[in-house]
Amino acid sequence: MAVAVQRREAIVLEDIRGIRALYQKGNGQGRKYRGRMNGWSFGEAQRQIEYKARWIGLPIIHLSRRETRGSSMTCPRCGERLQSDKRLQRKLWCGKCRIVLDRDRVAAVNLSRGGRVRFARSRPPIVEAQGGVAEAVKGNPTPTVIPGSMLRS
Repeated sequence: MAVAVQRREAIVLEDIRGIRALYQKGNGQGRKYRGRMNGWSFGEAQRQIEYKARWIGLPIIHLSRRETRGSSMTCPRCGERLQSDKRLQRKLWCGKCRIVLDRDRVAAVNLSRGGRVRFARSRPPIVEAQGGVAEAVKGNPTPTVIPGSMLRS
């Protein structure tokens, strides 16, 4: 949270509905492991992040399942599917780039990229036209001009 405030960045969250289905009997995990994974409330953690971000004034971007599909298995450099190896445990490697990456870092980079794409699509285009309304955006030195209005602020 503190880093996002310093850098004036948004918080990107993925859709975590159905995550408990990953930790059910028959999925190859032990009973204790499944108990630990299902023992914490996924929704509560996300709710707290949203609450604190809103309190501070950080924007929140929610990505859909479609937008986050394969986020931890796609190479952030070239887009190829990453390979896993039992010896590397939490590390994944890209056969094309020849790099080894931590799977959580890969997911964070890919989710961040997805958030930037979503944010860019949601903003109106900047139009330098006379007679448009200028929207003040904190930290944005150039005004966003909304075409079609005769008021200027």
